[in-house]
Amino acid sequence: MTEGIDWHVFNATASGRPPRRIISRAIAAAGGDRPGRVALDIGAGGGSDALEFVRHGWTVHAYDIDDTLASRLVENERMAGTLRFHHTDATTVERFPTADVLYSGHALPMLGPEGLAQTWPRLVDALRPGGIAAVDLFGDRDTWADRDDIATLDQRQIDEMFRGFSVLHREVRDEDGRSWVGKKHWHIITVLARKL
Repeated sequence: MTEGIDWHVFNATASGRPPRRIISRAIAAAGGDRPGRVALDIGAGGGSDALEFVRHGWTVHAYDIDDTLASRLVENERMAGTLRFHHTDATTVERFPTADVLYSGHALPMLGPEGLAQTWPRLVDALRPGGIAAVDLFGDRDTWADRDDIATLDQRQIDEMFRGFSVLHREVRDEDGRSWVGKKHWHIITVLARKL
């Protein structure tokens, strides 16, 4: 994992943001709010996205190395679904629960190149046939492409990751902006795909 980032401060600040639009797209692509639906949220942070699945009646297994989300579990009690928080590094998980949706917003790159390479096949194995992956990846034009601790990928590598999927939607953000550590160039590839 990336060193020197205070994830608790970052996650606490971000916990009040609204859920991302890709959550509703992933839920719709997975067949909606039917009973028994399960999602994995890798790098759940402050929990805004995980809790959106829960509002729709899903069971969510949320993984994060920071425990900010633990303070929000009381919210889970008032919702239709269930949130199961796993305070752990996703790279150490040998087997993930079977899921209908795999979601990760900006967190998979933070596993590092080796961590992503070893964790991605386990996540794909956990996804049911017909299940939906909704993930953000960092492209090779991102400012952090020269860092050894963050996974950035070229188009060929991303295509290889999604072999065995049908890509439903793909969005690219390739622009200057800001991060929690200052100015940077963002090259983010957001992929919504169905496992074949």
